[in-house]
Amino acid sequence: MNTVLDILDVSVGYSRHSPLFEHINAQLVSGTVTGLLGPNGIGKSSLLRTIAGLLPPLKGSIKSGMGGEKGHSCAFVPSQPLRAAHYSVRDTVSTGRYRYTNWLGIEDREGKQIVENALERTGIKHLADRNSASLSDGEFHRVAIARALVQDTSLILLDEPTAFLDIANKRAIGLLLRRLALEENKGILFSTHDLSLAMEHCDFFWIMTPEQELHQGTPSLMEEKGIINRLYY
Repeated sequence: MNTVLDILDVSVGYSRHSPLFEHINAQLVSGTVTGLLGPNGIGKSSLLRTIAGLLPPLKGSIKSGMGGEKGHSCAFVPSQPLRAAHYSVRDTVSTGRYRYTNWLGIEDREGKQIVENALERTGIKHLADRNSASLSDGEFHRVAIARALVQDTSLILLDEPTAFLDIANKRAIGLLLRRLALEENKGILFSTHDLSLAMEHCDFFWIMTPEQELHQGTPSLMEEKGIINRLYY
């Protein structure tokens, strides 16, 4: 296992004068799934967006990628991925390869095969020619994950990927993330309010509490320490 994310004394939010959450120190390794938990408004989405580079950290440093390399080292799936009208599933997934295309926006044969592999790995090959706007929420979440997968990063971030799904689709997404972490050697971090889903599919928890503490450890350790009890019961 390799370190794919290293967070040192980071504060997140939109104002230095009133950060949402401060002094975050955490590491994430490849081949594992980590659940980011905490009450509404605590700063989970802000933390994910800061790691993804969509928000600047108010303080501290973040290194992501194998060995903390610089550059394009993580893929981010928002809570409600945007659907482009008239784009097929294959075209939507292919947009994740944009930085690898030539100046005409054309992908080479290897890149096209990466897209086909991602469609296969996420179980949506049979949907490849469908209009992405016609898919169910569960199907489109798989499309969004496939799009993240083709970016070929060591770290994938997802903001509440099962928020609007039924129980069957929630479990299917959880199993998919678990499999991708193991078989593709990815570090996966996703926020969720679904404790049962997180308990079933996560190797580790990051729990953000109202006391401005970030607790880290296995689900069983967080349960043993009473952190889960304090937060949810």
